[in-house]
Amino acid sequence: MDDAPPTVAPMVPGARSVVRLSLRPMLKLWLRLQVEGAEHVPEDGPVLVASTHQSHADSVALGVAIHRPVHFLGDVRLTEWPGLGPLLPKLGMVPLRRGEADADAMRVLTELLSQGKAVAVYPEGSRSRDGRVHRLRSGLARLASQTGVPVVPAAVAGIYDVWPINAKPRARGGRVTVRFGPALAAPEPSPRSRREFNDRLQVILAELGRTERADDFSPFGGGAV
Repeated sequence: MDDAPPTVAPMVPGARSVVRLSLRPMLKLWLRLQVEGAEHVPEDGPVLVASTHQSHADSVALGVAIHRPVHFLGDVRLTEWPGLGPLLPKLGMVPLRRGEADADAMRVLTELLSQGKAVAVYPEGSRSRDGRVHRLRSGLARLASQTGVPVVPAAVAGIYDVWPINAKPRARGGRVTVRFGPALAAPEPSPRSRREFNDRLQVILAELGRTERADDFSPFGGGAV
């Protein structure tokens, strides 16, 4: 196996590319997608989108809901799924081998942000099994404080029914709503500031998702980073 660190994906189709313009309507129909608060995502410049995470299809929903190209990390094995898998890099997925060092993932994301890209991150670190928003891990807050990039909260509601954990994507799709909240300024580069940022962000994500918070971390065990 090649042990080289992950690299930024080749050019992702632009907002007006033929690939993106043809994929978005098809995927929007599959998700029966409704979007609220899209104006909170800036049209250009670096931004971190911090989203709830219940399904591999979260990245698909965000890729369709955000009109500009958005990047996200995902397990390279997701590209092997029949039908949907090969489309993921075209929606901005940067394939990453599961278990790669956290420093490598941070390097990829930092490079993307330095290029003025939009990057979606799941601060829970793994998919929620019960629909609640679990404690946020440190990666997003560290990345935001290191780069100074604003963070736009997002919740993807109804996505679990489209692609449940330990199941294949459902051909019939489902009804999904993506909600964005106002951007948060990056925390100061101190442990206390990052903890306070995470506590505030967890409350906002639960409100956007219309669900509850959990005091524990979501267990690791699958797919997207």
